Amino acid sequence: MSGLLTQHFNIHGIGVRVDTDIPLLATAIGELLHRFAYPPVTDSQPLRFIYGRSGKALDPLSNGSSDGGGPLLFSTSWENAFDLAGRLGVNWDVYGRDGCLLLDYHRRGRLRLDVSAGVLEGSLTEPLDLHPALLPSIFFFFPLAQLLARRGLHIIHAAALERNGCGVLIPGLSGSGKSTSCVALMRGGYRCLSDDKPFLRGTENGLELLAFPEMIDVTDQTIAFFPELRERTAAIAVGYRKKRFCAEMLYPGSTVDAATPRVILFPQISKESTSRVEPLSKIRALQALLPHSLLCFDREVSVRHFELLSRLVETTACYRLHFGRDVMDLPRLIDPLLG
Repeated sequence: MSGLLTQHFNIHGIGVRVDTDIPLLATAIGELLHRFAYPPVTDSQPLRFIYGRSGKALDPLSNGSSDGGGPLLFSTSWENAFDLAGRLGVNWDVYGRDGCLLLDYHRRGRLRLDVSAGVLEGSLTEPLDLHPALLPSIFFFFPLAQLLARRGLHIIHAAALERNGCGVLIPGLSGSGKSTSCVALMRGGYRCLSDDKPFLRGTENGLELLAFPEMIDVTDQTIAFFPELRERTAAIAVGYRKKRFCAEMLYPGSTVDAATPRVILFPQISKESTSRVEPLSKIRALQALLPHSLLCFDREVSVRHFELLSRLVETTACYRLHFGRDVMDLPRLIDPLLG
Protein backbone atom coordinates (compact mmCIF):
# COMPACT_ATOMS: atom_id res chain seq x y z
CA MET A 1 0.00 0.00 0.00
CA SER A 2 1.42 3.38 -0.96
CA GLY A 3 1.36 6.11 1.67
CA LEU A 4 1.13 3.50 4.42
CA LEU A 5 0.62 4.82 7.95
CA THR A 6 1.75 2.54 10.80
CA GLN A 7 0.82 2.96 14.47
CA HIS A 8 1.81 0.90 17.50
CA PHE A 9 -0.10 0.63 20.77
CA ASN A 10 0.27 -1.27 24.04
CA ILE A 11 -3.10 -2.09 25.62
CA HIS A 12 -2.32 -3.42 29.10
CA GLY A 13 0.57 -5.51 27.80
CA ILE A 14 -1.04 -6.58 24.52
CA GLY A 15 0.58 -5.12 21.41
CA VAL A 16 -1.58 -3.69 18.64
CA ARG A 17 -0.27 -2.61 15.23
CA VAL A 18 -2.42 -0.70 12.73
CA ASP A 19 -1.41 -0.26 9.08
CA THR A 20 -3.55 1.75 6.69
CA ASP A 21 -3.32 4.09 3.73
CA ILE A 22 -6.54 5.86 4.81
CA PRO A 23 -5.40 8.95 6.75
CA LEU A 24 -8.84 9.72 8.21
CA LEU A 25 -9.12 6.23 9.70
CA ALA A 26 -5.56 6.34 11.03
CA THR A 27 -6.26 9.64 12.77
CA ALA A 28 -9.51 8.36 14.31
CA ILE A 29 -7.89 5.18 15.66
CA GLY A 30 -4.94 7.18 16.96
CA GLU A 31 -7.26 9.48 18.88
CA LEU A 32 -9.19 6.55 20.35
CA LEU A 33 -6.03 4.78 21.56
CA HIS A 34 -3.83 7.79 22.24
CA ARG A 35 -3.37 6.84 25.91
CA PHE A 36 -1.98 3.45 24.82
CA ALA A 37 0.55 4.83 22.34
CA TYR A 38 3.55 4.19 24.57
CA PRO A 39 6.34 2.34 22.74
CA PRO A 40 8.15 0.08 22.86
CA VAL A 41 5.62 -2.73 22.61
CA THR A 42 7.05 -5.85 24.25
CA ASP A 43 4.44 -8.23 22.80
CA SER A 44 6.21 -10.53 20.29
CA GLN A 45 2.89 -11.31 18.55
CA PRO A 46 0.93 -8.05 18.34
CA LEU A 47 -2.60 -7.94 17.03
CA ARG A 48 -2.56 -6.72 13.42
CA PHE A 49 -5.06 -4.42 11.68
CA ILE A 50 -4.47 -3.83 7.97
CA TYR A 51 -6.83 -1.53 6.08
CA GLY A 52 -6.55 -0.92 2.35
CA ARG A 53 -8.24 1.74 0.28
CA SER A 54 -10.80 0.85 -2.38
CA GLY A 55 -11.82 3.38 -5.01
CA LYS A 56 -15.23 1.83 -5.60
CA ALA A 57 -17.99 0.35 -3.47
CA LEU A 58 -17.93 -3.41 -3.04
CA ASP A 59 -20.88 -5.66 -3.72
CA PRO A 60 -22.29 -7.04 -0.47
CA LEU A 61 -21.67 -10.68 0.32
CA SER A 62 -24.42 -13.06 -0.69
CA ASN A 63 -26.93 -13.21 2.13
CA GLY A 64 -25.96 -16.23 4.20
CA SER A 65 -24.89 -18.51 1.32
CA SER A 66 -21.92 -20.79 1.83
CA ASP A 67 -20.31 -19.77 -1.48
CA GLY A 68 -20.40 -16.07 -0.58
CA GLY A 69 -19.87 -14.92 2.95
CA GLY A 70 -20.65 -18.20 4.68
CA PRO A 71 -23.42 -18.49 7.29
CA LEU A 72 -24.80 -15.19 8.56
CA LEU A 73 -23.93 -14.98 12.27
CA PHE A 74 -25.16 -11.50 13.09
CA SER A 75 -26.73 -8.48 11.45
CA THR A 76 -27.47 -5.04 12.84
CA SER A 77 -30.69 -5.21 10.84
CA TRP A 78 -32.09 -7.94 13.12
CA GLU A 79 -34.89 -6.82 15.41
CA ASN A 80 -33.12 -8.20 18.48
CA ALA A 81 -29.74 -6.71 17.56
CA PHE A 82 -28.08 -4.45 20.10
CA ASP A 83 -28.37 -0.77 19.31
CA LEU A 84 -25.46 -0.48 16.90
CA ALA A 85 -27.49 0.32 13.82
CA GLY A 86 -29.66 2.91 15.53
CA ARG A 87 -26.86 4.40 17.61
CA LEU A 88 -24.28 4.54 14.84
CA GLY A 89 -26.54 4.81 11.81
CA VAL A 90 -24.74 2.09 9.83
CA ASN A 91 -25.90 -1.46 9.06
CA TRP A 92 -23.36 -4.25 8.81
CA ASP A 93 -23.33 -8.05 8.83
CA VAL A 94 -21.04 -10.73 10.25
CA TYR A 95 -20.49 -14.01 8.40
CA GLY A 96 -18.45 -17.05 9.39
CA ARG A 97 -16.18 -18.87 6.96
CA ASP A 98 -13.12 -21.10 7.34
CA GLY A 99 -12.69 -20.21 10.99
CA CYS A 100 -12.73 -16.48 10.24
CA LEU A 101 -15.28 -13.68 10.56
CA LEU A 102 -16.20 -11.65 7.47
CA LEU A 103 -17.45 -8.16 8.30
CA ASP A 104 -19.58 -6.82 5.46
CA TYR A 105 -20.21 -3.08 5.57
CA HIS A 106 -22.04 -3.22 2.23
CA ARG A 107 -21.03 -0.34 -0.02
CA ARG A 108 -18.46 0.89 2.52
CA GLY A 109 -16.22 -2.15 2.34
CA ARG A 110 -15.40 -5.57 3.71
CA LEU A 111 -12.99 -6.88 6.34
CA ARG A 112 -11.75 -10.39 7.18
CA LEU A 113 -10.95 -11.19 10.80
CA ASP A 114 -8.73 -14.21 11.44
CA VAL A 115 -9.39 -14.56 15.16
CA SER A 116 -6.85 -17.35 15.75
CA ALA A 117 -4.04 -15.49 14.02
CA GLY A 118 -5.04 -12.13 15.52
CA VAL A 119 -5.19 -10.38 12.16
CA LEU A 120 -7.83 -8.13 10.55
CA GLU A 121 -7.40 -7.27 6.87
CA GLY A 122 -9.58 -5.77 4.16
CA SER A 123 -10.60 -2.78 2.08
CA LEU A 124 -12.78 0.24 2.79
CA THR A 125 -14.26 2.60 0.26
CA GLU A 126 -12.96 6.14 0.14
CA PRO A 127 -14.10 8.71 0.84
CA LEU A 128 -15.61 7.36 4.07
CA ASP A 129 -18.88 9.31 4.24
CA LEU A 130 -19.25 9.06 8.01
CA HIS A 131 -18.67 11.31 10.99
CA PRO A 132 -14.98 10.88 11.98
CA ALA A 133 -15.97 9.90 15.53
CA LEU A 134 -17.81 6.85 14.12
CA LEU A 135 -14.92 5.38 12.16
CA PRO A 136 -13.12 3.52 14.98
CA SER A 137 -16.43 2.43 16.55
CA ILE A 138 -17.60 0.79 13.34
CA PHE A 139 -14.48 -0.48 11.60
CA PHE A 140 -12.02 -1.03 14.44
CA PHE A 141 -13.44 -1.47 17.93
CA PHE A 142 -15.64 -4.53 17.31
CA PRO A 143 -12.82 -6.70 15.87
CA LEU A 144 -10.42 -5.31 18.48
CA ALA A 145 -12.77 -6.49 21.24
CA GLN A 146 -12.92 -9.98 19.70
CA LEU A 147 -9.14 -10.28 19.63
CA LEU A 148 -8.52 -8.80 23.08
CA ALA A 149 -11.03 -11.23 24.62
CA ARG A 150 -8.93 -14.14 23.32
CA ARG A 151 -6.00 -12.60 25.20
CA GLY A 152 -8.01 -12.32 28.44
CA LEU A 153 -9.17 -8.68 28.25
CA HIS A 154 -12.97 -8.60 28.26
CA ILE A 155 -14.92 -5.40 27.64
CA ILE A 156 -18.09 -4.43 29.50
CA HIS A 157 -20.43 -1.65 28.38
CA ALA A 158 -20.28 0.32 31.63
CA ALA A 159 -18.72 3.21 33.45
CA ALA A 160 -16.00 2.23 35.88
CA LEU A 161 -14.62 4.32 38.74
CA GLU A 162 -12.28 3.84 41.67
CA ARG A 163 -11.88 5.09 45.22
CA ASN A 164 -9.12 3.86 47.55
CA GLY A 165 -8.47 0.92 45.23
CA CYS A 166 -12.13 -0.15 45.23
CA GLY A 167 -13.87 -0.29 41.88
CA VAL A 168 -17.46 0.74 41.12
CA LEU A 169 -18.98 -0.60 37.90
CA ILE A 170 -22.06 1.11 36.42
CA PRO A 171 -23.50 -0.80 33.44
CA GLY A 172 -26.18 1.01 31.48
CA LEU A 173 -27.55 1.78 28.06
CA SER A 174 -27.85 5.29 26.71
CA GLY A 175 -30.33 7.30 28.79
CA SER A 176 -29.97 5.21 31.93
CA GLY A 177 -27.99 7.81 33.87
CA LYS A 178 -24.64 6.03 33.50
CA SER A 179 -22.60 9.04 32.35
CA THR A 180 -24.33 11.41 34.77
CA SER A 181 -23.49 9.02 37.62
CA CYS A 182 -19.91 8.85 36.38
CA VAL A 183 -19.46 12.64 36.40
CA ALA A 184 -21.19 13.00 39.78
CA LEU A 185 -18.78 10.50 41.36
CA MET A 186 -15.71 12.00 39.66
CA ARG A 187 -16.42 15.48 40.99
CA GLY A 188 -16.84 13.85 44.43
CA GLY A 189 -13.33 12.41 44.44
CA TYR A 190 -13.69 9.16 42.53
CA ARG A 191 -11.26 8.43 39.70
CA CYS A 192 -12.43 7.21 36.32
CA LEU A 193 -11.20 4.13 34.45
CA SER A 194 -13.69 4.50 31.61
CA ASP A 195 -17.05 6.08 30.92
CA ASP A 196 -18.15 3.36 28.52
CA LYS A 197 -15.87 0.36 28.01
CA PRO A 198 -13.54 -0.75 30.83
CA PHE A 199 -11.70 -4.05 30.65
CA LEU A 200 -12.33 -6.92 33.06
CA ARG A 201 -9.51 -9.42 33.57
CA GLY A 202 -9.13 -12.46 35.78
CA THR A 203 -5.87 -13.06 37.64
CA GLU A 204 -4.58 -15.58 40.16
CA ASN A 205 -5.42 -13.07 42.88
CA GLY A 206 -8.96 -12.30 41.70
CA LEU A 207 -10.53 -9.85 39.28
CA GLU A 208 -9.36 -6.45 38.14
CA LEU A 209 -10.89 -3.58 36.24
CA LEU A 210 -8.54 -1.92 33.77
CA ALA A 211 -8.81 1.47 32.15
CA PHE A 212 -9.91 2.34 28.65
CA PRO A 213 -9.37 6.12 28.74
CA GLU A 214 -11.51 8.06 26.30
CA MET A 215 -13.57 11.22 26.06
CA ILE A 216 -16.70 11.24 28.23
CA ASP A 217 -19.91 11.68 26.26
CA VAL A 218 -22.64 13.77 27.89
CA THR A 219 -25.99 15.19 26.87
CA ASP A 220 -27.11 18.77 27.41
CA GLN A 221 -29.29 17.45 30.24
CA THR A 222 -26.23 16.04 32.01
CA ILE A 223 -24.25 19.24 31.42
CA ALA A 224 -27.04 21.24 33.07
CA PHE A 225 -26.48 19.43 36.39
CA PHE A 226 -22.84 20.48 36.79
CA PRO A 227 -21.72 24.14 36.99
CA GLU A 228 -18.19 23.39 35.78
CA LEU A 229 -19.55 21.78 32.61
CA ARG A 230 -21.87 24.70 31.96
CA GLU A 231 -19.19 27.31 32.57
CA ARG A 232 -16.23 25.76 30.74
CA THR A 233 -17.83 25.46 27.34
CA ALA A 234 -14.41 25.68 25.65
CA ALA A 235 -13.56 22.30 27.19
CA ILE A 236 -16.67 20.67 25.72
CA ALA A 237 -16.34 19.30 22.19
CA VAL A 238 -19.11 18.27 19.80
CA GLY A 239 -19.24 14.51 19.25
CA TYR A 240 -21.50 12.42 17.02
CA ARG A 241 -24.74 12.50 19.01
CA LYS A 242 -23.55 13.97 22.30
CA LYS A 243 -21.00 16.44 23.57
CA ARG A 244 -17.73 15.23 25.05
CA PHE A 245 -14.91 16.28 27.32
CA CYS A 246 -11.60 15.01 28.65
CA ALA A 247 -11.85 13.99 32.32
CA GLU A 248 -8.36 15.24 33.26
CA MET A 249 -9.02 18.64 31.71
CA LEU A 250 -12.00 19.39 33.96
CA TYR A 251 -11.10 17.21 36.95
CA PRO A 252 -7.29 16.97 37.28
CA GLY A 253 -6.12 13.71 38.83
CA SER A 254 -9.48 12.06 38.17
CA THR A 255 -8.25 9.02 36.18
CA VAL A 256 -6.66 5.75 37.23
CA ASP A 257 -5.40 2.61 35.49
CA ALA A 258 -6.77 -0.26 37.61
CA ALA A 259 -9.08 -1.16 40.48
CA THR A 260 -10.51 -4.18 42.26
CA PRO A 261 -14.28 -4.43 41.61
CA ARG A 262 -16.31 -4.06 44.80
CA VAL A 263 -19.72 -2.66 43.81
CA ILE A 264 -21.97 -2.92 40.75
CA LEU A 265 -24.71 -0.32 40.31
CA PHE A 266 -27.48 -0.72 37.75
CA PRO A 267 -28.82 2.83 37.29
CA GLN A 268 -32.44 3.64 36.66
CA ILE A 269 -33.65 7.23 36.31
CA SER A 270 -36.13 8.06 39.06
CA LYS A 271 -38.47 11.01 39.51
CA GLU A 272 -37.85 10.89 43.23
CA SER A 273 -36.08 13.78 44.93
CA THR A 274 -33.64 11.49 46.74
CA SER A 275 -31.58 8.72 45.16
CA ARG A 276 -31.54 5.31 46.80
CA VAL A 277 -30.05 1.87 46.27
CA GLU A 278 -31.86 -1.46 46.36
CA PRO A 279 -29.85 -4.68 46.87
CA LEU A 280 -30.02 -7.11 43.95
CA SER A 281 -29.74 -10.87 44.23
CA LYS A 282 -26.79 -12.49 42.46
CA ILE A 283 -29.09 -14.12 39.90
CA ARG A 284 -30.86 -10.86 39.04
CA ALA A 285 -27.54 -9.01 38.88
CA LEU A 286 -26.07 -11.53 36.46
CA GLN A 287 -29.19 -11.34 34.30
CA ALA A 288 -28.94 -7.55 34.26
CA LEU A 289 -25.21 -7.63 33.46
CA LEU A 290 -25.31 -10.04 30.51
CA PRO A 291 -26.83 -7.56 27.98
CA HIS A 292 -23.83 -5.29 28.57
CA SER A 293 -21.36 -8.00 27.62
CA LEU A 294 -19.23 -8.60 24.57
CA LEU A 295 -20.88 -9.95 21.43
CA CYS A 296 -18.68 -12.99 20.79
CA PHE A 297 -18.73 -15.81 18.21
CA ASP A 298 -16.01 -18.01 19.75
CA ARG A 299 -17.55 -20.65 22.01
CA GLU A 300 -14.51 -21.02 24.27
CA VAL A 301 -14.13 -17.27 24.69
CA SER A 302 -17.87 -16.94 25.40
CA VAL A 303 -17.61 -19.57 28.15
CA ARG A 304 -14.63 -17.81 29.72
CA HIS A 305 -16.45 -14.49 29.49
CA PHE A 306 -19.55 -15.89 31.20
CA GLU A 307 -17.44 -17.46 33.95
CA LEU A 308 -15.69 -14.13 34.48
CA LEU A 309 -19.01 -12.29 34.80
CA SER A 310 -20.26 -14.93 37.24
CA ARG A 311 -17.14 -14.43 39.38
CA LEU A 312 -17.64 -10.68 39.19
CA VAL A 313 -21.21 -10.88 40.48
CA GLU A 314 -20.29 -13.37 43.22
CA THR A 315 -17.49 -11.20 44.56
CA THR A 316 -19.19 -7.80 44.48
CA ALA A 317 -22.13 -6.10 46.15
CA CYS A 318 -24.86 -5.52 43.55
CA TYR A 319 -27.53 -2.82 43.69
CA ARG A 320 -30.22 -1.17 41.65
CA LEU A 321 -29.53 2.57 41.76
CA HIS A 322 -32.73 4.60 41.68
CA PHE A 323 -31.15 7.83 40.49
CA GLY A 324 -33.13 10.81 41.77
CA ARG A 325 -32.79 14.55 41.39
CA ASP A 326 -30.07 14.89 44.06
CA VAL A 327 -27.29 14.30 41.53
CA MET A 328 -24.60 16.09 43.53
CA ASP A 329 -25.19 13.88 46.58
CA LEU A 330 -24.47 10.60 44.80
CA PRO A 331 -20.95 10.16 46.34
CA ARG A 332 -22.44 10.29 49.84
CA LEU A 333 -24.81 7.48 48.90
CA ILE A 334 -22.15 5.27 47.31
CA ASP A 335 -19.26 5.81 49.76
CA PRO A 336 -20.74 3.56 52.51
CA LEU A 337 -21.24 0.73 50.02
CA LEU A 338 -17.49 0.46 49.51
CA GLY A 339 -16.99 -0.24 53.18
